[in-house]
Amino acid sequence: MNVMIEFLDRNCRPEPWRRKGWWVIAPGESKVAYGGSLSGLNRYWYWYAFAVDNAQWAGPFPENVPYSVFDWCPDVASDPSMNIGMRELDVNGAANWTIRLVPRP
Repeated sequence: MNVMIEFLDRNCRPEPWRRKGWWVIAPGESKVAYGGSLSGLNRYWYWYAFAVDNAQWAGPFPENVPYSVFDWCPDVASDPSMNIGMRELDVNGAANWTIRLVPRP
C-alpha cells in the first residue's frame, strides 16, 4: 500500500498546501504521516492510497504527484507524474486521527 497526504503549510508559496508521499505500508503495519497535533494546523486534510493489486482509496479532489517519494509545495513539479483524486478528511479539531485502509473483497 502506498499513501500520500496534503495539509496546510503557511510556509508554502504561492498556495499554502504541502504534499507528502509515498509511505509504503505493509498489511498489518502502521505509519505516522504527520507527527504533530492536527487541531493546531487545519481542519481539512487530503489523502490518497493505492495497493499493488490496483485497489485505490481515491476521491474527487484532483492532484498531480510524482511516482517517487516527495515532500513539496505546489510550485514544485516533477516528471514523470500521475494524476490522482484525493479524499477529504475533516478532523474537526481532533488532535490526532487514524485511517484504516481495508481492501474490498
